[in-house]
Amino acid sequence: MVKYIYDISRLQYGDIILVRFPGNDLSERVMESTNSEYSHAMLYVGDSSYIEAADRVVARNPARLILDNQSDSCVLRVKEEFLKPYTIDAAIYYARKVVGNPYAYRDALRLEAGRTDEFTIEKQLCTRLVAKAFAKSGLYLVDNIEMCTPQQLQDSEYVEIHREYLRETTDFDLKFAASYDVTDDMVNSIFKLFDSLRPFSGGNLRTMKQLIDYVTSHDEDDETIAKLLQASGYLDVLKIEEERNKYNYDKDEFIRYYGDNSYEAAISGLETNRKGKYRYEAECNELIRQFVAGGMKSHTMLLLIALNKQIIEQHEFREKVCFEVMEDPRT
Repeated sequence: MVKYIYDISRLQYGDIILVRFPGNDLSERVMESTNSEYSHAMLYVGDSSYIEAADRVVARNPARLILDNQSDSCVLRVKEEFLKPYTIDAAIYYARKVVGNPYAYRDALRLEAGRTDEFTIEKQLCTRLVAKAFAKSGLYLVDNIEMCTPQQLQDSEYVEIHREYLRETTDFDLKFAASYDVTDDMVNSIFKLFDSLRPFSGGNLRTMKQLIDYVTSHDEDDETIAKLLQASGYLDVLKIEEERNKYNYDKDEFIRYYGDNSYEAAISGLETNRKGKYRYEAECNELIRQFVAGGMKSHTMLLLIALNKQIIEQHEFREKVCFEVMEDPRT
């Protein structure tokens, strides 16, 4: 049976991805109750990554999202005449900033019931995340950015609709999509971390940015928070990924895993890891800047800086393996 996946080469920074899952009770209920063609909204932020509000706001790889039909998704792109030089960058900056925010379950139920005049501050819905991201740049895609439906985003006068951005999957696509995704373990550890941080700042620490801002100004809580960070498992997800996806770190394992698709997989991996390395280098440099500006020895900040350095090294090692695979005569 033919499956479909996003053609990453056709997506652009700031694209809004709408999707539905036929046969899924929640997806069909949302479409029916909100009179929408689709049930979920996500923001493509580049580097093979989209940000969505699910259980929390998380970043995921569209190469892991396999769909049954070409009609199960469309892409909304802001029309050129409404774009300013900073529009897309501002929207993506907001979306990245709120990664880790909890999901507004009560608001989802309110939206299904058609109650749009009440909502929960500092929590996210999938459509709210997208609408607020663009509102931060001054572009209001819908009238009610807090409680809008997928259909209202789709009907916005500020966007154009593209329905041809899915392609048929290859064997490589299916193999990659079925491989272990460290994102799930990372999300679970983030849940555990922020649950343990409820006693701090009145329970208002919901994102990594808020956590970093807090520890840089509350050195009295730094050591306790560092211990909670270590206990959450957040710092251990890289080890889990290396153990579960050994093919990313060994040429022979890579070729055994991907077989005839090894060369294609190596090219794709090279691009993904190159972009990932650059992004984490920027994040690491920003953490170091904040650490130095804070003027104190923060154990929490040192742990986060060390983690980012490990991620960078991991991407570099994967790049090395990809080059080795492409040079191997078996590929």
